[in-house]
Amino acid sequence: MKKLTLMSLFIILIGSTTCFAADTIKFLVVGPMTGDSAAQGRQMRSGAKIAIEEINAAGGINGKKLAFDVADDVGTPNQATLIAQKYSLDKNLLFVLGHNNSSCSIAALPIWEKAGLPVISPSNTSPTITQLGHKNYFRVIANDDIMSRQLAGVAVNSLGMRKPAIIWENSDYGKGMRDVAMDELPKLGVKVVAEDSFISGVDRDYSAIITKYKGAGVDGVLFLGDYTGGGLFAKQAHNLGLKVKLAGGSSCSHQKLIELGGEGAEDFHVVAPFDPFDTRPRQAKFIERFLKETNERPGEWSTHAYDIVYMVKGHTRREAPTASS
Repeated sequence: MKKLTLMSLFIILIGSTTCFAADTIKFLVVGPMTGDSAAQGRQMRSGAKIAIEEINAAGGINGKKLAFDVADDVGTPNQATLIAQKYSLDKNLLFVLGHNNSSCSIAALPIWEKAGLPVISPSNTSPTITQLGHKNYFRVIANDDIMSRQLAGVAVNSLGMRKPAIIWENSDYGKGMRDVAMDELPKLGVKVVAEDSFISGVDRDYSAIITKYKGAGVDGVLFLGDYTGGGLFAKQAHNLGLKVKLAGGSSCSHQKLIELGGEGAEDFHVVAPFDPFDTRPRQAKFIERFLKETNERPGEWSTHAYDIVYMVKGHTRREAPTASS
């Protein structure tokens, strides 16, 4: 696939028949507003909201105000497809900010592409997505070829795992993380002792798996799924006496994991693309505002959504066509 830039996505758009209201540029934020990944979707929404409030207060884009709709794909491919079918008919949309889950993007991208709508994700990490050849897709996060290898390195070199187990979410995201970790760990001189998968939103009792890991003598667990599953696993592992290091990917880097995991989350380590305690001036300003408005610290979902809106502002050089075009 030829490498695309964000500008080329908007060349695709400018050449399409999409129309916009004379004084408004509208986009769609789509992600899980309910379900096990809901906190991530709500962060996407909040990050986009802060960005458009700032941009509109400064005069908008080419004199036009920004506005957005929010759609709940519940983090499931089926619902993501339904959302795409519905909103691809909206000729007032400039672009789609989403999806949060890799499996949702994979399912919905053909529909968005047929409609001529650019899709920019703040959080898709599956390496597969950019191998599918969709010309309307862009993401602002490193994929799992990078992050899962970093996680394996942290597990072995920083946490000292020598007999790890891997438990992974049965989704495009989880399988992508698992495949990379299974490739990387042997290169670090480590053999995976056990591996298991689970279904997000369905499997919530990990006691049998934890008991299995205790019997196998594992000294660490790589949890490759979101914060809900990670928190539940951490709590149950603590209660059942599995005293090992835990490590997870960026989907676990949320305050909810600590709330769900309790004491079990005390030794849970994550690899994440954003530091919610960053003290650099611009980052600190955003963190302060996000904390004030949501009472939680931002993660990759909100910061990347915020950045995406500003990226669009910076790359939208031509006047959007009016409704009469």
